[in-house]
Amino acid sequence: MTSAKPRRSAKDVAQDCLSRRALTYCELEARLKEKGYESSEIRAVLEKMLEWGYLNDEELAFMYSKSRLKRYSRRRVQQDMQNRGLVPQLIEQALGENYSSNDEFEQCLTLAERWWVQEGKRWEHKNVIENAKKMIPRELWVQQKIARKLIQRGYPTDMVRNVLSQIKINQSEDVEI
Repeated sequence: MTSAKPRRSAKDVAQDCLSRRALTYCELEARLKEKGYESSEIRAVLEKMLEWGYLNDEELAFMYSKSRLKRYSRRRVQQDMQNRGLVPQLIEQALGENYSSNDEFEQCLTLAERWWVQEGKRWEHKNVIENAKKMIPRELWVQQKIARKLIQRGYPTDMVRNVLSQIKINQSEDVEI
Protein backbone atom coordinates (compact mmCIF):
# COMPACT_ATOMS: atom_id res chain seq x y z
CA MET A 1 0.00 0.00 0.00
CA THR A 2 1.51 3.27 -1.06
CA SER A 3 0.54 6.54 0.45
CA ALA A 4 0.85 9.50 -1.88
CA LYS A 5 1.90 12.73 -0.28
CA PRO A 6 -0.68 15.44 -0.66
CA ARG A 7 0.57 18.10 -3.03
CA ARG A 8 1.72 21.26 -1.27
CA SER A 9 0.01 24.48 -2.19
CA ALA A 10 1.84 27.01 -4.33
CA LYS A 11 1.65 29.46 -1.44
CA ASP A 12 3.46 27.03 0.87
CA VAL A 13 6.16 26.34 -1.72
CA ALA A 14 6.63 30.08 -2.32
CA GLN A 15 6.94 30.79 1.39
CA ASP A 16 9.38 27.89 1.74
CA CYS A 17 11.55 29.25 -1.10
CA LEU A 18 11.51 32.77 0.33
CA SER A 19 12.38 31.54 3.81
CA ARG A 20 15.76 30.36 2.53
CA ARG A 21 16.79 33.28 0.36
CA ALA A 22 15.45 36.56 -0.98
CA LEU A 23 14.18 35.99 -4.51
CA THR A 24 13.07 38.31 -7.25
CA TYR A 25 9.55 38.16 -8.65
CA CYS A 26 10.94 36.51 -11.78
CA GLU A 27 12.95 33.89 -9.83
CA LEU A 28 10.00 32.89 -7.66
CA GLU A 29 7.72 32.69 -10.69
CA ALA A 30 10.24 30.40 -12.43
CA ARG A 31 10.53 28.13 -9.38
CA LEU A 32 6.78 27.75 -9.12
CA LYS A 33 6.55 26.97 -12.86
CA GLU A 34 9.25 24.31 -12.42
CA LYS A 35 7.12 22.71 -9.72
CA GLY A 36 4.25 22.43 -12.20
CA TYR A 37 1.75 24.94 -10.83
CA GLU A 38 -0.82 26.59 -13.08
CA SER A 39 -0.19 30.13 -14.34
CA SER A 40 -3.32 31.49 -12.66
CA GLU A 41 -2.32 29.92 -9.33
CA ILE A 42 1.22 31.29 -9.66
CA ARG A 43 -0.05 34.78 -10.43
CA ALA A 44 -2.36 34.73 -7.39
CA VAL A 45 0.46 33.55 -5.09
CA LEU A 46 2.89 36.15 -6.44
CA GLU A 47 0.33 38.90 -5.85
CA LYS A 48 -0.19 37.65 -2.30
CA MET A 49 3.60 37.60 -1.66
CA LEU A 50 3.85 41.18 -2.98
CA GLU A 51 0.92 42.26 -0.83
CA TRP A 52 2.47 40.72 2.30
CA GLY A 53 5.84 42.30 1.53
CA TYR A 54 7.67 39.01 1.04
CA LEU A 55 8.63 40.00 -2.50
CA ASN A 56 10.23 43.39 -3.01
CA ASP A 57 12.45 43.65 -6.10
CA GLU A 58 13.38 47.26 -5.36
CA GLU A 59 14.71 46.49 -1.89
CA LEU A 60 16.41 43.32 -3.12
CA ALA A 61 18.16 45.22 -5.94
CA PHE A 62 19.45 47.84 -3.52
CA MET A 63 20.66 45.32 -0.93
CA TYR A 64 22.18 43.02 -3.56
CA SER A 65 24.16 45.82 -5.21
CA LYS A 66 25.31 47.13 -1.83
CA SER A 67 26.49 43.70 -0.67
CA ARG A 68 28.47 43.16 -3.90
CA LEU A 69 30.10 46.59 -3.80
CA LYS A 70 33.28 45.45 -2.03
CA ARG A 71 33.98 42.47 -4.25
CA TYR A 72 32.71 43.05 -7.77
CA SER A 73 32.61 45.70 -10.45
CA ARG A 74 29.51 47.63 -11.44
CA ARG A 75 29.35 45.74 -14.74
CA ARG A 76 29.50 42.34 -13.03
CA VAL A 77 26.80 43.25 -10.49
CA GLN A 78 24.62 44.66 -13.28
CA GLN A 79 24.92 41.39 -15.22
CA ASP A 80 24.14 39.32 -12.13
CA MET A 81 21.06 41.41 -11.42
CA GLN A 82 19.87 41.05 -15.01
CA ASN A 83 20.32 37.29 -14.71
CA ARG A 84 18.09 37.36 -11.63
CA GLY A 85 15.32 38.95 -13.68
CA LEU A 86 15.35 42.51 -12.37
CA VAL A 87 14.17 45.24 -14.72
CA PRO A 88 16.84 47.59 -16.17
CA GLN A 89 15.38 50.75 -14.55
CA LEU A 90 15.54 49.15 -11.11
CA ILE A 91 19.10 47.94 -11.71
CA GLU A 92 20.26 51.40 -12.77
CA GLN A 93 18.56 53.01 -9.79
CA ALA A 94 20.19 50.60 -7.31
CA LEU A 95 23.62 50.84 -8.94
CA GLY A 96 23.35 54.61 -9.13
CA GLU A 97 22.87 54.78 -5.37
CA ASN A 98 25.67 52.35 -4.53
CA TYR A 99 28.35 52.67 -7.22
CA SER A 100 30.33 55.69 -8.32
CA SER A 101 33.18 55.41 -10.82
CA ASN A 102 35.62 56.77 -8.22
CA ASP A 103 34.52 54.20 -5.62
CA GLU A 104 34.82 51.46 -8.21
CA PHE A 105 38.36 52.53 -9.09
CA GLU A 106 39.33 52.62 -5.40
CA GLN A 107 37.87 49.18 -4.86
CA CYS A 108 39.71 47.82 -7.88
CA LEU A 109 42.96 49.36 -6.58
CA THR A 110 42.42 47.88 -3.10
CA LEU A 111 41.87 44.40 -4.52
CA ALA A 112 44.90 44.71 -6.80
CA GLU A 113 47.17 45.85 -3.96
CA ARG A 114 46.06 42.97 -1.76
CA TRP A 115 46.53 40.46 -4.57
CA TRP A 116 49.92 41.96 -5.49
CA VAL A 117 51.32 40.78 -2.16
CA GLN A 118 49.64 37.36 -2.41
CA GLU A 119 50.72 36.72 -5.99
CA GLY A 120 54.24 37.94 -5.23
CA LYS A 121 54.51 35.31 -2.50
CA ARG A 122 53.17 32.65 -4.88
CA TRP A 123 55.75 33.61 -7.51
CA GLU A 124 58.56 33.40 -4.95
CA HIS A 125 57.34 29.99 -3.78
CA LYS A 126 57.04 28.76 -7.36
CA ASN A 127 60.49 30.14 -8.19
CA VAL A 128 62.03 28.21 -5.28
CA ILE A 129 60.33 24.94 -6.35
CA GLU A 130 61.06 25.29 -10.08
CA ASN A 131 64.47 26.95 -9.74
CA ALA A 132 65.98 25.01 -12.64
CA LYS A 133 63.41 26.31 -15.14
CA LYS A 134 63.39 29.79 -16.60
CA MET A 135 60.66 31.82 -14.94
CA ILE A 136 58.68 34.77 -16.21
CA PRO A 137 59.93 37.92 -14.46
CA ARG A 138 58.15 38.44 -11.13
CA GLU A 139 56.49 41.76 -11.96
CA LEU A 140 55.11 40.56 -15.28
CA TRP A 141 53.81 37.31 -13.77
CA VAL A 142 52.11 39.13 -10.89
CA GLN A 143 50.57 41.73 -13.22
CA GLN A 144 49.14 39.03 -15.47
CA LYS A 145 47.60 37.17 -12.54
CA ILE A 146 46.05 40.31 -11.06
CA ALA A 147 44.76 41.54 -14.42
CA ARG A 148 43.06 38.19 -15.03
CA LYS A 149 41.42 38.23 -11.58
CA LEU A 150 40.17 41.80 -11.93
CA ILE A 151 38.78 41.23 -15.41
CA GLN A 152 37.00 38.10 -14.16
CA ARG A 153 35.36 40.28 -11.52
CA GLY A 154 34.07 42.51 -14.31
CA TYR A 155 36.38 45.51 -14.05
CA PRO A 156 36.94 47.27 -17.40
CA THR A 157 40.29 46.64 -19.08
CA ASP A 158 41.26 50.32 -19.10
CA MET A 159 40.57 50.57 -15.36
CA VAL A 160 42.69 47.45 -14.74
CA ARG A 161 45.56 49.00 -16.73
CA ASN A 162 45.30 52.24 -14.76
CA VAL A 163 45.26 50.38 -11.45
CA LEU A 164 48.31 48.31 -12.35
CA SER A 165 50.22 51.39 -13.46
CA GLN A 166 49.21 53.13 -10.22
CA ILE A 167 50.62 50.20 -8.23
CA LYS A 168 53.88 50.37 -10.21
CA ILE A 169 54.16 54.09 -9.45
CA ASN A 170 53.46 53.47 -5.75
CA GLN A 171 56.08 50.73 -5.64
CA SER A 172 58.73 52.85 -7.34
CA GLU A 173 58.06 55.61 -4.80
CA ASP A 174 58.41 53.08 -1.96
CA VAL A 175 61.75 51.86 -3.34
CA GLU A 176 63.14 55.41 -3.58
CA ILE A 177 62.29 56.17 0.05
